[in-house]
Amino acid sequence: KQPMKKILALLLLAATTLTIAAAGKNKVDVSFDSTVYDFGTVSSASGPVTHRYIMTNDGNEPVVILSVSTTCGCTRPEYPKKPVAPGEKAEIKVNFLPEGQRGEISRNIKLRLRSASGAKRNITLRITGDVIPAK
Repeated sequence: KQPMKKILALLLLAATTLTIAAAGKNKVDVSFDSTVYDFGTVSSASGPVTHRYIMTNDGNEPVVILSVSTTCGCTRPEYPKKPVAPGEKAEIKVNFLPEGQRGEISRNIKLRLRSASGAKRNITLRITGDVIPAK
């Protein structure tokens, strides 16, 4: 009975080690040129202002942007729907509509990402600025 227990223990240890090693490889490995952008001072009458975040797939498998959500209807994101291949870049364009806004603003843009192997990652980008009322 003892040798069987040792064999089962070794098999369990090997399976756990393989699972941990595989989990380390199955991750969403991306980077951004920046995660916060300050529009500075914007007039509420100026119309939409835009910033483009550049995401790079630093991993070894394709990554898909599943969704992008914002904390305000005044912030409208655009993003690619097709997978981003390893080494490629993708642009997340954020349009901010200052009309009806005033004072300091800070808006979050939440990205949900998934790799080809199923790993998931959430990333938050942010825009800031100061909206002055139209004269």
